[in-house]
Amino acid sequence: MNPDKVLRSSPGTLGELEHECAEARRLIQDGAFTAARDQLLALQREHGDEHAPLQEALSALAEAEEDWAAALRFYKRFHTLALQAGTSPLASRDQLLARLTEHQRSSPDLSFCLVALGANRAPAGVLPQMLRQQCRAQDVLALGKGEAMLMLLHDVDLPTGRKVCERIRTVWFQNHTSAGALAMGLTAWRGPGDTGGAFLARAEGALDRSQREGGPLRTG
Repeated sequence: MNPDKVLRSSPGTLGELEHECAEARRLIQDGAFTAARDQLLALQREHGDEHAPLQEALSALAEAEEDWAAALRFYKRFHTLALQAGTSPLASRDQLLARLTEHQRSSPDLSFCLVALGANRAPAGVLPQMLRQQCRAQDVLALGKGEAMLMLLHDVDLPTGRKVCERIRTVWFQNHTSAGALAMGLTAWRGPGDTGGAFLARAEGALDRSQREGGPLRTG
């Protein structure tokens, strides 16, 4: 995952298009650019251009091929579509756990991270609005306890999760300097012996520690 990429997700189930785009991104990561291009062109013909996951994947392919103008063009389109999707309701904690179960069933070998976030002085709605622009199509943004938010990151390991958190913190301070510290708790899925409840408890426990300590990123 490139932590500079941003995309809003709806809380619904993963569709075929999102799965196919995720497969195309894996092909890009493996250097199979021709196969990725063929797959994305087929998706364009089938689904059209009004889908942010497709624009994200096209941007990633152009970037990998160092076609910077095309990468920027696709990225702008993908970001516009992401913002247009921003009116979708947030997932609940139960829906987030259901999405994790779906991810694990469809992609058992992938890594996942969960981020819990809170900002006590933020005006209502500011944190969800910002986070809608900081997650991708396959990620899930959900309501946590109280005013906290939860973000499930798909195909992200712990080191990359830390980079995502620091990017979110940077965006927060650039745009919401009067809203106080952004507290964050981060955890990674630990494999077959882990459970959704434990996964959630680790992230929320780390958020509690972060809030007590003034907002540093804490992992659980």
